[in-house]
Amino acid sequence: MRKLLLIVTFILTLASIWIALTLGAVEGPTANPESPVRNIVYIHVPGSICALFCFVVLLTGSVGYLVTSRPKWDILAAASAEAGTIFAAISNVTGSVFSRAEWNIWWTPSPRLISAAILLLLYIVYLILRSSLAASPRRKARICAVFGIVAFIDVPMVIISARFIPDIHRPDFSFSSSWQSAAFVLSVAAMMLLGAVMISFKADILRIKNRLDEQSFS
Repeated sequence: MRKLLLIVTFILTLASIWIALTLGAVEGPTANPESPVRNIVYIHVPGSICALFCFVVLLTGSVGYLVTSRPKWDILAAASAEAGTIFAAISNVTGSVFSRAEWNIWWTPSPRLISAAILLLLYIVYLILRSSLAASPRRKARICAVFGIVAFIDVPMVIISARFIPDIHRPDFSFSSSWQSAAFVLSVAAMMLLGAVMISFKADILRIKNRLDEQSFS
């Protein structure tokens, strides 16, 4: 099943890239309409969506562990945090590149950018907690679960700041053709599938690691 998801992800990615660079190419800024920089929206927005999706999975795993104390929920939370860190980093980096090309600044302390940067920081702090906290596995899992739940507060802040708080960014990115919309939808689908596969792979690795740790102490 996972191999099939990887194949579908690969096909969707190739299709979205081809459409984005050909029929669905977004025109550049007025000063340089031939610039391909606005096409980064096909990576930036799906990356942001997938980062938020990973935080939802992290929240689910955290709540599940606190309710049941089953390791599978802690593993799900840990795996989603690693995947989410990657997508949050993609979102922040591509956003800075777009901002530099569009408005000649790399970053500005607007609510939207601050909330997005905090999202990445929260993922990183979560991973640091997991790797450096000196506690028993159960206590560490509980502390991380609580942190994961509290940290989820930033998710609605990201959504609210993007949709309802005005700054130099657009509240949304409108497309002028059906090809552009198709490229965007395919990009989102490919990124979401990639995130799900990454979480699944990392969860398997963590399960194997836990079994090896249990055997070494038995």
